Amino acid sequence: MNEISSGVELNLVSVPCALCGSAETAPRPVFESFDYEYRTCDNKFQFIACAKCGHVYLSPRIRMRDIDRIYPRNYTVRVTETQYPAFAPFRWLKLNVLDRGWNRKVIANLRAGSRVLDIGAGFGGNLTYLAKLAPFPLELFANDLKFEPEARSYLSDRGVTLIEGPVEEVQCEERFDAIICQHAIEHVTDPGRLVRWISDHLAPGGVLYLETPDLNALSRYFFKNHWQALSTPRHFHLFSRKALAACIRGGNLEIEFHGAIVEASQWSVSLRIKLGMEPYAPRSTGFMYSMISYDNFFTKCISCMIDLSAIMLGLSTVTQALIARKPAALA
Repeated sequence: MNEISSGVELNLVSVPCALCGSAETAPRPVFESFDYEYRTCDNKFQFIACAKCGHVYLSPRIRMRDIDRIYPRNYTVRVTETQYPAFAPFRWLKLNVLDRGWNRKVIANLRAGSRVLDIGAGFGGNLTYLAKLAPFPLELFANDLKFEPEARSYLSDRGVTLIEGPVEEVQCEERFDAIICQHAIEHVTDPGRLVRWISDHLAPGGVLYLETPDLNALSRYFFKNHWQALSTPRHFHLFSRKALAACIRGGNLEIEFHGAIVEASQWSVSLRIKLGMEPYAPRSTGFMYSMISYDNFFTKCISCMIDLSAIMLGLSTVTQALIARKPAALA
């Protein structure tokens, strides 16, 4: 049944597991979902589990020639300077408590003039905030498939060097002291290749900070096929912690931290999708949109408490975070 009615049906292609190379002969669907977020096409998509290694990935998926189709102009990271909520108390909490923690861990490994790359940077909000926190000047680099004119202007005005295109295909002589990769690895066709590129372009002793959805998040079991973290068809992979750790170690990187973090916004977005509402419509759309909103005070408090409780109990939240280091002995 067509649940989107965008009028567009894309040609899809089946693919083998990118982590182990196994080609599925009898796919085992884990999720079945439509593009509920941006309604770019009418296709029904499946995430399947690899029979050999268990990794969950999208197959069949779009052809790469259609990549621009599934990232419309109103795609979140293309049009927002940061992903922080406008409501002042939550903005302060996100910046000064939640984000500052991982930023400080990265900054601890840097010095004046250190080179920092943000992969999938969008408007570069995370990168410029890191630079703001650092007590010394940094040399900043931002990567994305393509930069919209507003993002290009915003970053260039702040002295950020732009690297455009799929980063794993970029020929680059730079070696970075830190690389940020937030919610990017799930979008690429070959995560192992991305990790190898990161390892090759980290200076010895350099650090990687990475975030990606956690396949075993608590919210997965509430929302199932309407789970926002699926983000079909833009997410090609859903990593368990075990699969992500294996992928990172495959790039000769040593993991120093790997755990759950608070990502409260996904609860309201997933609930909207589950109820058939527009995921990113403003609060002014109606009463229900006002109640189920990213910056509604009570909704945000409840969502934060759920995530914090899950972390305290050793459970997974929607986002897993990882810090890894390239051994100093590796040139």
